Amino acid sequence: MGKQEITEMQDVTSIKSDREVVAVDLLAERPEQGSNFLAYANVVCVVAGTGTLGLPYALKMGGWIGVGILLLSLLMSIYTAILLMKCLYYNGKYRLSSYQEVGRHAFGRAGLAAVWFFHTSIVIGAPVMYLILAGTEIQGMVTSNAIGTKAWIWICAAIVAVPFVSMKTLKEVAIIAIFGALATLVLVIVAVRGSIIDMSNPTYAGVGHDNVILANLPTTVASISICFGGNVVYMHVEEAMRYPKSWNRVVAAALATCSVLYIATAIPGYITYGTEAKSPILSNLPDDVVTKIGTIVIIVHVILAAPILLTSFALEFERLIGITVERRGKVMERVYRTLLRLAVVGVCGAIACTVPFFGDFLSLLGALGNCTLIFVLPILCYFKLIGWRHMKWYELVWCAIIVIIGLISAVIGSIDAIEALNADFHNRQGN
Repeated sequence: MGKQEITEMQDVTSIKSDREVVAVDLLAERPEQGSNFLAYANVVCVVAGTGTLGLPYALKMGGWIGVGILLLSLLMSIYTAILLMKCLYYNGKYRLSSYQEVGRHAFGRAGLAAVWFFHTSIVIGAPVMYLILAGTEIQGMVTSNAIGTKAWIWICAAIVAVPFVSMKTLKEVAIIAIFGALATLVLVIVAVRGSIIDMSNPTYAGVGHDNVILANLPTTVASISICFGGNVVYMHVEEAMRYPKSWNRVVAAALATCSVLYIATAIPGYITYGTEAKSPILSNLPDDVVTKIGTIVIIVHVILAAPILLTSFALEFERLIGITVERRGKVMERVYRTLLRLAVVGVCGAIACTVPFFGDFLSLLGALGNCTLIFVLPILCYFKLIGWRHMKWYELVWCAIIVIIGLISAVIGSIDAIEALNADFHNRQGN
């Protein structure tokens, strides 16, 4: 392993396992890495993204219980993010390099393949979703039809390619995360403002609200889980931290911040639009200058967030196929890396043009990838690598609840989302 993968640490949490453990004495300061604030901004930028736009619709699907599901998802996500990071240092000798390595150490090749599949579905699927949203919203804003939605998707893909290709690691990409986090805040303000204005709109005077719709709860959980889908970049964010022992506080603060933004968007949106809520919520908001500004902001946000996720994928893939300075030399490493990353952006653009249905694609992404990566696999890997006998009974119950919710939501939510996408395709062909 290289020096970056074998990281000496100091004072991480003492983990006791069945094998009588070992106080892990790793986690030293890394002076060459970024600050806690950059790590915080990175997580907020990736996590508090387009999922925010679908929350009023998620409440429409499940009813007011969705607010409780959102808070429950916050607690589950913080807990599994902490467990997952402990898995990186489970043997007390060196730091594993990725989520995939955690899966391999826990369950061999089967674990590696499972994590790789779900991880790739997110780090490729989320940027695809971003391109769909950006291209669709730009097309809706322009008055000329000379350039279609697919062309705008490719233009956005070209813009995303610039930082993705030019910036090698998440330490460099983290700078743009600050602007992405600020863009999310502006978006929430626009959404809340529009929802409040429309409360007096006669069009929405008679909309209904439900407390709970049991049949839709798995899909609701899947849609909300996309709002906490940061596991795919956590390893690289933590690796780029100057003070890695602050990880627990950083991830808790970042996810809590995201949840405040979520609640601020979801509750007014559902109160105003109820059963008429759409995904993204921009489709409901008043058609005025402020909403157009919000649309521009979310376009900027997704273009800034996409390179962060794609960089996470690229770093893993480049390690796998040996695109390193040590193996290829400085010049050829740059050439191979550039070609690979341009190909990745090309694949994302092609998929976005083929499946241009934001809301249902969002649901499928949340169900298939996020429910498994966020709620299920961290706990299973932790039990296998570190053990469960040292846990209190209520911790085991809590873990069981998280796994059950994750599995049910992944299976049923994926089925519902695939059926919805199938209907989208048929409706498009019919028109």
